[in-house]
Amino acid sequence: MKFCNIVDLFYEALPLSRSRDWLIRAHVERCPRCQARLLNRDEARSLLVAPAQLRGAADLWQKISAQAAPSVPGRETPAARGAVLWRWAAVTAMTAVMALAGFWLLRQIERPGLDGVEIAAAQRFELDYVKVGGAPAQTFVYQPQGTDTVFVWASKAP
Repeated sequence: MKFCNIVDLFYEALPLSRSRDWLIRAHVERCPRCQARLLNRDEARSLLVAPAQLRGAADLWQKISAQAAPSVPGRETPAARGAVLWRWAAVTAMTAVMALAGFWLLRQIERPGLDGVEIAAAQRFELDYVKVGGAPAQTFVYQPQGTDTVFVWASKAP
């Protein structure tokens, strides 16, 4: 059972249908648990419908083809053309909004008052004493250049 779950994971990971087919075929041929769940030929044939058992298939096909006719890819209805037009309009509007927002942001960046000089310098970080497990610890302090972030790593002293 565990092996079947591993095969399921590999099946999901494989992108190509040929490799998936090979994986399933190889697994089912070797796994007694999966072989027990398969149907034999007589059981499979009992599930199939013979042509003589069909009644009224011509009427059924006429109903199906009448309902499927509007969805034929070669024919476009006016509603479908309108949907495509609205989709293109939405894409064009979104592109215009993104372009205008980009130009507005560029103008805001170039305005005076957004210089890094006006930002106050951060207070100096000081660490006087660190204990780990009740004993003095060895500390490593790292502050990336140009930020106020400070990383402190403490470990037991050797």
